[in-house]
Order: sequence, then C-alpha cells, then structure tokens
Amino acid sequence: MILTCIMQRVFRTNIPAIHNWFVTTGMAGMALLTIYTPAHGQATTIPNFEGVWKIAKPSNSLEASTPVVLTAEGRKALAENKRLRSQHKYDDYDITISRCSSPGVPRLMLTPMRFRIWQRLGVVTFDFEWNRALRQIDMRGRPTEPLLAPQMTGQTTGRWEGDALVAETVDVSDRTLIDDIMPHSSDMRVTERIRLVDADTLEDRITIDDPVYYAKPWGGVVTYTRQPATPFFPEHVCLDRRDTAARAMRGK
Repeated sequence: MILTCIMQRVFRTNIPAIHNWFVTTGMAGMALLTIYTPAHGQATTIPNFEGVWKIAKPSNSLEASTPVVLTAEGRKALAENKRLRSQHKYDDYDITISRCSSPGVPRLMLTPMRFRIWQRLGVVTFDFEWNRALRQIDMRGRPTEPLLAPQMTGQTTGRWEGDALVAETVDVSDRTLIDDIMPHSSDMRVTERIRLVDADTLEDRITIDDPVYYAKPWGGVVTYTRQPATPFFPEHVCLDRRDTAARAMRGK
C-alpha cells in the first residue's frame, strides 16, 4: 500500500520526465523523437539520432572538402608536428597516442570504434566505445560562460535547425589535434551539422574556424552507419593497447 502511494505520487509529479523516458527508450528506431520542454510547456518533435553508430570509412585524417589554407603560424605548427612524428616523438605533439588522452573535438568523431547517441532533456550525449570516452552537447539554449581553462573536448552547445543538429564547440585545448596531424590554437571554433541522411546513415559536416592557424575556415564530411543495437559495449582501455603508436586510435 505504501509503495503504491509512492508510485502514484511519482507519476503525478513527474509525468513529463516519465513520458520522455518511455518515448526515448522505447521508440529509438523511429525517425522522430518527441521531447517535452517545460520551458515552453509543450511537446516538440525533433529528429531521432538515438542508436549505435560507427564511422563508415575509417580514416586517421579529416579529409578536407574545401582547400586548407594555413597562416604562417599554422605552417610552422604543422611542420613541427611532421618533424616530431618522423622522429616518433609523439609525447611532444600527440598525447592521444602517447598517453591515451582524450582526442578532443573533432578528432573524437573520427574514432574507428562504435559510439552510442542518447537524447534526453537538454542534452545529447555521445557514449564512445573507445576508452569509455564521453561527449555531451548542451541543448538548453542558455548563455554559457567561457571556461576558466580550455578542456580536451571543449564546451559544446547545440540547437536544432530543421532536420540538423548544429553543434558549436569552443574552448578546446591546443594540446589536442584536429585529426592525427593537423594543429589548432585554443581560439578554434568547430561547427558541426549532424543529420540523418536516411534511417541507417548519419552525416556530420564539420567546419574548422581558427584564424590563428588557418587563413579561412575549412572542413570535411564524416558519415556513420547504424550498428546492431546492444545494451553495452565491452570494456576498452586505451592504455592496454598502447604497445604501438598505431593502436591508440585503431579499431578492433
């Protein structure tokens, strides 16, 4: 009897949250997702990206769809990275390989392993199989303050524009790389337009805007394919695979 009364109270006071839970967990295969937004007092229909995904064409590099024009500082930084790589001094320029540190944004989106997308109230979460990495996009639409210090994955805010999730990332530590070689400054802004091409294909259009290292914005397109649903990923610890530099970001 006591338990029944408690459950009745929970359902009466948390109907929007419970409704959202049932919709997002029970209808992940649907193309659209219904989210209750208390700030507006109504339900909003948005694209549903939930599920397990994997990059369609694994690549260590972000293949540019527009010309990459470096500034003098950018050419200097890239030349130094190439010099260090030729000498296998990864700890001096790529701490993802040498220390299994977070790849940062956008490099994390190039991981050859699977990731899961969750859409919940006010946040879109990318749960990566690689090293149990996590990335979150703040969808609340609230003003944000600059971070006291840049972080590996920076600070990402997002909004919906039609069928696309537009994510903007700033405050990314310059100790990360754009891919396996291309440098960036702490002033970099990464803009992504993520959308469903079809029910089993996800597209991420990435634009790099970093006036310190690049004379004009550039970017590329990364495509992912839907994978079979699974309740969990097996444990993956990057440090356990760090016997060669090539394995730090290599898939199974």
